Amino acid sequence: MVDRRGKNENVLRPRDFIDILGTSWPFRAITVVPYAAVTILPTTASELGRLTVQSLPIAIGIAAFSVSVAALLVFLVRIVLPARWRRSSSIVIGALLVAGTLRGIVVSTVMDSTGLEATSHLTSRVFLGALSLPPVLALISLVVSRIVIARTKAISTRDEISAAERKRDRILAEIEASDDRLREEVDETLRPAISALVDVIQSGRGARSEMAARVDAFATEVVRPLSHTLATTGSALAEKSSRGLREVTDPSRPRIREQINATYSGLGVFLGSGTVLLDLYPAANGFLAALISGLFVFGIVRLLSVIFGNRQSGFFVSGIIIAGVHSVAWIPAHLINQNLIFPAGIEFQPWLVSSIAMPLLGLLYQLVILGAYSSRIELARLDSARVDMLIQLSEARRRSWLRQRHLTHTLHSTVQSRVHAQARLLRSGKGKLSAVERDQAVGVVTSALDVLTTEPVEAVDPVAAIRDLVDFWAGMCTITLDVGPEAWESASVDHESSEALHLVSLEMISNAIRHGHATEIAITMTRSTPETITVTAVNNGKHVSARHRAGLGMALYDELAAHWSLTNGDRVTMSAVIAARATDPASHSI
Repeated sequence: MVDRRGKNENVLRPRDFIDILGTSWPFRAITVVPYAAVTILPTTASELGRLTVQSLPIAIGIAAFSVSVAALLVFLVRIVLPARWRRSSSIVIGALLVAGTLRGIVVSTVMDSTGLEATSHLTSRVFLGALSLPPVLALISLVVSRIVIARTKAISTRDEISAAERKRDRILAEIEASDDRLREEVDETLRPAISALVDVIQSGRGARSEMAARVDAFATEVVRPLSHTLATTGSALAEKSSRGLREVTDPSRPRIREQINATYSGLGVFLGSGTVLLDLYPAANGFLAALISGLFVFGIVRLLSVIFGNRQSGFFVSGIIIAGVHSVAWIPAHLINQNLIFPAGIEFQPWLVSSIAMPLLGLLYQLVILGAYSSRIELARLDSARVDMLIQLSEARRRSWLRQRHLTHTLHSTVQSRVHAQARLLRSGKGKLSAVERDQAVGVVTSALDVLTTEPVEAVDPVAAIRDLVDFWAGMCTITLDVGPEAWESASVDHESSEALHLVSLEMISNAIRHGHATEIAITMTRSTPETITVTAVNNGKHVSARHRAGLGMALYDELAAHWSLTNGDRVTMSAVIAARATDPASHSI
């Protein structure tokens, strides 16, 4: 499952462009190669406008050379700058400005010697290289880092799914172990002890305190060691369920305002058209024309984001919108520039060339959104699969426990608790044991044997079992129970989850009374997710010490719960998450 995230997590902040330059991402080959691929087209447009005789193949060749120089200079910056300096965004920005300037100098020096240009365009190339390299490289770094990090998370999630699947298969293989061997061991140890104690109880000889001590000794010296012995031999996969189940939320489709940024689009038009216009017209005219173009695109994109901002769209639709907006936004700007800014009589239409570069930053920003959105979709899908596998793993552990170790923990929780309670009842009486008390004590003691010889019922009602326990502890501990209707529904139709709810709840009550000496316990069962039910027990008993050694009860939670936790506060709170697939909800009164 994936954690909930902010609504605007995909929206880039200006600080993101600075922070990314203080990482290793701008200098990785996986970033520099896409940078070269993305910038080849606008650089071609820029170089085409500088040629004395316009030729697209020659412009592409010059652009390839220019981009190659930029890439080599980026790698050179990585080599020259010490590692600690590369962690400083300001130093990296300065180094990239220098690299961009050198790029313009190198390209102009080479072009001046070829005769393909009538005049040197050193100033515009330096302007383009110095001002475009840091922001464009930062934006590409953001795109690449988000996609690569998401891919890494996806790989780790797949590995976790595979590990959980292997563990599940191993546990299912263990289920084939025979319960007969366990029953034989129990019969050899438990039956003789029960027979001897029943003879003593039925004889009526001995004081009440002595009889209570014998019953207590039976629990501590026979039932408890036997349950631990069976736990050791019953399964080889006992381990703590350390990782909780997180909430799965499918990411919503990104809104248009999250995918279209007027600032980036306007800046892209200003830089893209300006680097061409400054080579063709007087500096003031070229700058003013580029500024008007950028402002028009900024205003129209901003207006679009206000009008359609709350609508959701996929990448393809948003890409069409971005391209259409840039095309439409350029028309009024071009008309103004043509009539008021450009000198008369010039037939060359630079806006057709510079329009190739216009959507650069806007489309790159869109790519960031695509990467983040697609990654979230993929991670949500993988995390749902991970959760499903964890649920399957929990169900497999539970099935294994119910088949191989049910006897063990029933002896540990139910039988041992009832035997200790019976000893307490015997001590609280006066005089010799009555026939009713002897029969009750014999029934409690022999219940350990009944557990082994009686086949479990097809379905267990955890609510009824807790109510029986409420009656049993009446006068010594107040137990309340609150069960949600959906949890009730699952407990009614799913044998394994109802058995888990039953045993976990009994263990919570037993631990609170025996170890915490609680007199008040509140049990709640609620459906926390479509795949799980959460059982929570809050009691007024003693806090659990940090030095407390986990025993068989904790192992029970590990086997039956997908996740559990124990916290000390004003009251002690025990919580366990039980795997339980959702059923059609129905209303029930408790």
